[in-house]
Amino acid sequence: MNANNGMQRHETAQVILWEANELFYSQGYEKTSMREIAERVGISKAAMYHHFENKEEILYTLCTLGGEMMDESMQGAISRNEGSGAPIREQLTDILFDYTTTYLQHNKNFNKILLHDIESLPEEKKRVIKGYEKVNVHRLQNYLKRMMERGYMRPCELTTLTFTVFASVHWLYFWYDPEGSLSLRSVVENIVDAFWNGLKPVHG
Repeated sequence: MNANNGMQRHETAQVILWEANELFYSQGYEKTSMREIAERVGISKAAMYHHFENKEEILYTLCTLGGEMMDESMQGAISRNEGSGAPIREQLTDILFDYTTTYLQHNKNFNKILLHDIESLPEEKKRVIKGYEKVNVHRLQNYLKRMMERGYMRPCELTTLTFTVFASVHWLYFWYDPEGSLSLRSVVENIVDAFWNGLKPVHG
């Protein structure tokens, strides 16, 4: 295989993933056929199998790419902020904004596919995909722990705090409207404000 053929195969595989991603998002994995994906790409169904063994491999590849993107986002945001010297509230805002931007804007279909279609994968592949989320949970948990140990945050139960923070940003998938009156940045700032200041009224 020469370099041009290799590049063309890579490009075709990327188009297959893009079109499959859109179909899985709009109508679900189970209702999408290899023939439909092939028609969207503009190739024959037989040609599809030169790139992916079956529909399951396409789904697994999409989930893996999405997981890697989220992993890189969390790791990069924490590394960038922890040594920045910025106030912890600003650090946490930037970390969560980077993370939510990645999955709501750069990878908007990932959450729906992950929530609804991952059950179509065999157990060993599901464990790999869910492993990305576990790594991110541990990364954020360890970051929050270090902030507490350094006296930048008051001590509290870490597991509850970590999963509550994650839940607050993951649920944006269900209700946040990018065309609405709230920007994603302002939503993240409000979330961090609620955690940072609590709900107790300020007196005096």
